[in-house]
Amino acid sequence: MDRLLLSFTPDLSKKLIARGIAALPEVKRALAEGKIFISSGTTNSYLYVELCGSAPEVTLACGVVTPKGLCIGHGMTGFLESHGHASFWLLDRGQIVEAEDLHGEIVKLSAGDLFFKGANAIDSRGRAGVMLGNPSSGGLMGQSIGHITAYGVHFIIPVGLEKTISGSIEDNAKEMGISRVDYSAGMPVGMLPLPGRVFTEIQAIESLAGVEAIHVGSGGIDGAEGSVTLLIKGERAEVEKVMALYRSCERTGAGMPSGCTGRCAPSTNGQRA
Repeated sequence: MDRLLLSFTPDLSKKLIARGIAALPEVKRALAEGKIFISSGTTNSYLYVELCGSAPEVTLACGVVTPKGLCIGHGMTGFLESHGHASFWLLDRGQIVEAEDLHGEIVKLSAGDLFFKGANAIDSRGRAGVMLGNPSSGGLMGQSIGHITAYGVHFIIPVGLEKTISGSIEDNAKEMGISRVDYSAGMPVGMLPLPGRVFTEIQAIESLAGVEAIHVGSGGIDGAEGSVTLLIKGERAEVEKVMALYRSCERTGAGMPSGCTGRCAPSTNGQRA
């Protein structure tokens, strides 16, 4: 058994996760026969590229963490004001559909269709959570989760291991809330535990090669901030397959999509820290 040690910067992680998801049988089936709903965001923009073959014109990231704190991506502000929810992409049998009516498209989803939403945190038990900053509706997830859960829509959560937390998503959700925060560097938010299937770098590698991947380190410097280091174990041919995948991600380049820099909204409660 061979062992391989690799470090993934956040952008390489996002590309790897997208490639792993695109290779899933249920994704290939939905591309041919069903609908795929993708909430706009940084990781999901890479998924868009894998599924559509080209980059979206712009990625409107909603919740982002910046040096100023929790913020809304600057391009998303106007969309939120006019629609009341974050932007999204929709594929019907592999073809991009121009759609902006969230409720109208969500209620059309059924079992066999796919719903993709990123997360802000994952805990040691593999549970994911998303921060909610929309004070009126809970944003896209607040308006979607009831239907996709009731109808058994396949919910997949692409999220990098850089977002791993030490505590419990459920416990943290009980402590958070827009109106419970007295001071905030950026936006005050609540947290919603997500019932979907978490898909990280580990699941991506294991879906693309017959290996075991172990998260052994996090962090970095000189542009590698937020990186994760993985130990890969497996037969030589499978380990070499992972190395080829890693090199391919590096060669094709990576970089955060446009429209994702943050604009910190004024606090809706309490005061800025």
